[in-house]
Amino acid sequence: MKLLICDDDISMIDVIQNQLDWNELGISRIFRAYNGEMAKQIIDEEEPDLILCDIEMPMKNGIEVLKYVHEKDQDIEFSFLTCYESFEYAKISIRYGVTSYLTKPLDLEEAKVCIQKMVANVKKKRMAVEEKPQSQYDLLMSSIFRQACDGILGTNKDIVEAGLRVNGVDFSADSLWRIVFSCADMTDAIRKTWNKDLLLFTLSRLHDETLLDYVGSAHTVVNSDDRFLWCFCFVKGTPDDETLKDRCKKLIEFTDKNMSMKPVVLISDPFSFYEASNVVMDLYDRMRKIRYFSGKIFFARDNFSYDRKNDIQLNENQILWYLKKRDEAGYREYISSLLEKIDCTQEELDDFRKELINIFVTHFRDNGMSSNIIFMNPQIVEADEKATEGRRSMIDYAYTLFSIQQNKLQEAIDSEDIIVRAKKYIDENFRDNIDRSDVAAVTFVTPNYLSKLFKNSLNMNLREYINQLRIEEAKRLLLSTSMSVSEIASYVGYYNISYFSTVFHKLVGVSPFDWRNQKGGMNGTD
Repeated sequence: MKLLICDDDISMIDVIQNQLDWNELGISRIFRAYNGEMAKQIIDEEEPDLILCDIEMPMKNGIEVLKYVHEKDQDIEFSFLTCYESFEYAKISIRYGVTSYLTKPLDLEEAKVCIQKMVANVKKKRMAVEEKPQSQYDLLMSSIFRQACDGILGTNKDIVEAGLRVNGVDFSADSLWRIVFSCADMTDAIRKTWNKDLLLFTLSRLHDETLLDYVGSAHTVVNSDDRFLWCFCFVKGTPDDETLKDRCKKLIEFTDKNMSMKPVVLISDPFSFYEASNVVMDLYDRMRKIRYFSGKIFFARDNFSYDRKNDIQLNENQILWYLKKRDEAGYREYISSLLEKIDCTQEELDDFRKELINIFVTHFRDNGMSSNIIFMNPQIVEADEKATEGRRSMIDYAYTLFSIQQNKLQEAIDSEDIIVRAKKYIDENFRDNIDRSDVAAVTFVTPNYLSKLFKNSLNMNLREYINQLRIEEAKRLLLSTSMSVSEIASYVGYYNISYFSTVFHKLVGVSPFDWRNQKGGMNGTD
């Protein structure tokens, strides 16, 4: 893809062009423009896919460039880069569908995310144009199969047949099918930074591609609860057991290697489509008995027995009660009593570990705290590695979770304490290149939650607070030292003097040079 960067600050373009990995971002060519007229010429001649544009520029500003793109009806992803947090500019951005609105001083990580989003939008639009027929087919088929799973179509052959005819599908109520039903524990996948929506999307496409050689997600119905992902893949006809089993093995191997999930798979016998809802209910019932057998493949006709006699299930409400009451002794006794009831094989302990950590993850999120408290904590990581070694190791692991939860919840017990710690961190580190993610990490809350608290408490966002501290420090240094304006800008955290001057003028009302001269004159120094 081709990107146009338009800014009258040449050094700004240099920073963007030299500091980002363009191959990784999928950008093949970069064009530079230093004013609006130059940008229009490049747009006409090169037809870029993406534009990152400053607003205040000579010879036509960024707003005029945006309107020019809109008037030409060119499908270009457009983002603004500006020092001005203007409501009017924001309204124009929304009206013309601008992807992002980045403010200076520029955060390179935010710029990278912005460009990734723009690239993704271009790809999505192209796929919508190129694959519209397949997209419509996928939506129709997935809707039919979901209705079959949910029992909406019913089990009356004539009624199901009528429904299929109305939707114009190419099979009948009597057509033969098999279902490959997989159930995957997503605990470890979430620990590896996957999110549930992405897992559902990826699994849906993987089932279609691996089991049917179909690139899309037409034949797989996905669902989830707090811990497990469920996938029903409808396979037309009566493929033999070995063929299906081999394909299921590839699916398990891929998800285990790349997604930190090892699903258990249950394969149905052939059935007529109008019987689908009954088959699904039977598979659900059987899967509940075998869902902990990660990586295993079963056939519905098998007379397998559920041999986990000592299987137990943690009571989430009981755990939450101990956490709320801070009842350490009761919690430890409860965990110990449960572990006494099982053989404590590595497989059983791993299931216990996953179930326990899911309860804590949910608890942290419900209290506005990042789950990274668990996943990134050195004590948890160390205890997690030893958890499945035996009963004692699992008790230590469970207690470590409890201890961390109690400590962090106490630290974050009220928003004022969070703001105090956030301000303390910013006050000590505002000269460095910090952002809200850095601050959120030391306050043990999510970035969004921190931003909301900060805005409500101080009536300004984090970036405004950081700029305020930097400019106050710069004002002091301008009067008390002989450092150059450029040196002061760098010292307080601005690595481009033009950005520094812009922010300084916005907050103080005069330029840094005028501030030094005016105040110097008032104090009798020159």
